[in-house]
Amino acid sequence: MRARKLLALFMAIVMFTAFSVPAFANETQSPATRGEIVNTLLAAADVYNSGINKGAVIKGYENGELKENEPVLKIEALVMLSRAFGELPKPAGNDLRIGTFGTQFTDVPAWAQGDISKLSSAGVLVGNPDGTLGVNDYMTIDEFQTLIVRIWALEGSNLKDDFYETINKKWLNSSTIPAGEMMGGGFTDLAASNDEKLAQIMDELIGKQFAEGTKEQKLADFYIAALDTENRNKQGIEPIKKYLTAIDHAKTLDELVQADLEMEKSIGVSTLFQFAIMGDAKNSNVNALYYTGLSKGLDKNSYVTDNAKAKELYIQYITKLLVLAGEEEPAAKARAEKVYEMEKNLASVSLDPHEQGDVSKYYNPYTIEQFNELFKEVDMKQAMKSLKIANADKVIVVDVKSAQKGAEYLTEDNFELLKAYSKVWTLMSTGSLLSDEFRNAGDEFAAAMFAIEGDKTEKEIALMATKAAMSDYLGQIYVEKHFSPEAKKDVEKMVKQFIATYEQRIKALDWMSETTKSKAIKKLDTMKVKIGYPDQWDTTLDKVAIKTYDKGGSLFSNSFAITVAHMNEAKAKLGKPVDKNKWNLSVYTVNAFYNPLNNEISFPAGILQAPFYDINAKPEVNLGAIGMVIAHEISHAFDNNGSAYDEQGNANNWWTEEDYTKFTEKCQEVIAFYNGIEIIPDVMSNGQLTLSENVADLGGIAASLQVVSQISKPDYKAYFESYANIWKTTMPKEIAAYLSMNDVHSSNKIRVNSTIVNFPEFYETYGIQAGDGMYVAPEQRVSIW
Repeated sequence: MRARKLLALFMAIVMFTAFSVPAFANETQSPATRGEIVNTLLAAADVYNSGINKGAVIKGYENGELKENEPVLKIEALVMLSRAFGELPKPAGNDLRIGTFGTQFTDVPAWAQGDISKLSSAGVLVGNPDGTLGVNDYMTIDEFQTLIVRIWALEGSNLKDDFYETINKKWLNSSTIPAGEMMGGGFTDLAASNDEKLAQIMDELIGKQFAEGTKEQKLADFYIAALDTENRNKQGIEPIKKYLTAIDHAKTLDELVQADLEMEKSIGVSTLFQFAIMGDAKNSNVNALYYTGLSKGLDKNSYVTDNAKAKELYIQYITKLLVLAGEEEPAAKARAEKVYEMEKNLASVSLDPHEQGDVSKYYNPYTIEQFNELFKEVDMKQAMKSLKIANADKVIVVDVKSAQKGAEYLTEDNFELLKAYSKVWTLMSTGSLLSDEFRNAGDEFAAAMFAIEGDKTEKEIALMATKAAMSDYLGQIYVEKHFSPEAKKDVEKMVKQFIATYEQRIKALDWMSETTKSKAIKKLDTMKVKIGYPDQWDTTLDKVAIKTYDKGGSLFSNSFAITVAHMNEAKAKLGKPVDKNKWNLSVYTVNAFYNPLNNEISFPAGILQAPFYDINAKPEVNLGAIGMVIAHEISHAFDNNGSAYDEQGNANNWWTEEDYTKFTEKCQEVIAFYNGIEIIPDVMSNGQLTLSENVADLGGIAASLQVVSQISKPDYKAYFESYANIWKTTMPKEIAAYLSMNDVHSSNKIRVNSTIVNFPEFYETYGIQAGDGMYVAPEQRVSIW
């Protein structure tokens, strides 16, 4: 069952995930002239090169003519760029991770080599795939402005040009990424701090004796088993051997299906039947059955673009797993290639990332008869009976086209391919709990795919496994030791203040009718708030026996005993009322959430600490951090996805037609505003993909600024700099590029620079004026809530 994975599709999440000012691209823009280029440079570079003058930048031809009205070639524009900014800083820290440095382009003339080399060494230039720079191409003002923005980011010394880089430059230049992690930053650092606290808790527990069946005994023994690499390696593939044998020995599709169903019953892993149980989006008080379809190991974009690197690495990974499971390498590789092609075909028709939270796309109810008819050669009714979900009155198909394509594969004609697919996904679903060979195969794939450096220690890996499996027990001890009742009360007070502020803002909207406003306010008034930790802890772990290896247990058996317990509990609730008080995340999570199916916002204890929240901090500092996060999550109730749900968490249109048309128009403005901004050289933002989070960021800043305005002599500087500080992050260019195509959140730099430029308080606080990099004309600014 994939309930938690599916839930993530519907929960708008504040995530830790490089920017410039909004670039309003014009593909038909005419080439810039030499005069336009030099005038642009004079306005952009005088802060960095006080001796700059027109003559020094433009220079004439041999006869002294400046030819200011002539179209400018790229090589000319680049040389003028180099002259205008003078010496450039040496890239350090995050700049080194996201740029390409020192490239020697094959078409650069001798007279320009010095200037081009300087720009290349600074990471400002990106060439063509053939090794050329395109020196004789013409350049537009927009293209040239992109280069200037890269230099502003490299300099990071003038907040009027690049606020995010200037506020965070010292940290960015000295930033590191922890071994085995994809990125570093405020969220990552706080998560690491939480892990230190959790590790200390576990170290204290394993040094003591506890009565059998207590939470302390189970936590300690799970952790001890997770640390026991010697016994885990001795077991090797043994924990899943019988399941692999059943797959290998299957002679028919029905035998393969039965092998899969038996594995699901024993350890909660199914490779052919992916379901989830959660609130019905149209009747959120009742638990419904969702069908999520066959799994894929890569993101959709990597498949549909046939990304050569991703394809090669993924096939290598699958091949290695099959070889470790006993297959000969040539045969394993051939099977891996076929599995890749199958998944590619599934991905080609699947929902795009930005569609996955759209209820009109994911809510596709089928009767049991209709669902069964999708599968021509599999008795889905019988499979559902074996899975103990046959009491469902319908099946909500999350991705219709992907489900249809998957059903086409579930036939005798594809039997050998399905065997390979099932075996691969059995290995991928369990490999992290098997011997080091299997675990390392997954780590090596991720490291190569995302440029992850270094390895986590065995202790860190054991803690990760314990956190994931035992969160309901571990969280209880964590909040007892590290979260105060005073902090909970203070944040509760802040949330009430923000809901009241949001109500004021909705009442003041000039584009929404009173009819729709009353419905929006009703949604606010009924919004559920979860802060710190649950009032009642989940008791599922009480039913699970946890044992060390010397008592007959293992990391594998402990982990999947917990999986089965949660799965069985979810199945027992199918068709029954949803427990809307239940938490679906660990309390030490460094994040915050809005769940539209419950119309609820959640702020775990893990994020309610510095730099996001400090009970002793200046109010403006807290408001720029946790205050904005709170308002951001409230805003998700009214983003392009959340706005489809009513106050009870049901997908139900509460808008007048005219108001929804205006809202859609405003969303289109937000899409355009955030679209096409350069994140890192040659990687651009996608305004459609990030719409929901950008709407929430705009709403979060608007509401939190209104609260700041109510403070006597408000310190807006403290507010804006606190906001920029929480989003500081450092990551390899591979991660930045991947996120640009898959993450519904804008990159952290965009979340800062491209959001604050829409608010007059920012301009007034820092004296931002036309000509500054951070300036956006009033008529081009966007807002919704």
